Amino acid sequence: MLELFTTVATKKQAQKIAAVFVTQKLAACVSYWQISSVYRWKGKICNTGEWTLCIKTSEKAGKKVEKKLRELHPYEMPVITMQKINVDKKVKKWVSDSTAKG
Repeated sequence: MLELFTTVATKKQAQKIAAVFVTQKLAACVSYWQISSVYRWKGKICNTGEWTLCIKTSEKAGKKVEKKLRELHPYEMPVITMQKINVDKKVKKWVSDSTAKG
């Protein structure tokens, strides 16, 4: 299983991305939660609220998910991280079944 993480500015953006991925069977689940971020952008220190998304998908769908996320992402330069996660067989099957194109 893969988990992709990114941040967006608003809850509405997080909800939209989550709905697209689950509806299009690109992800089994998308979790999102509010965070605070401090970062440097274009020479300035920014301190803002953001929403983190955790997209759970199959290894097979990983590249497709990353491409779609870049298409939908509202940021000029989205930070997207991807990591392989070891899970038990039942979870792996659920993710695989949930992301299979019918």
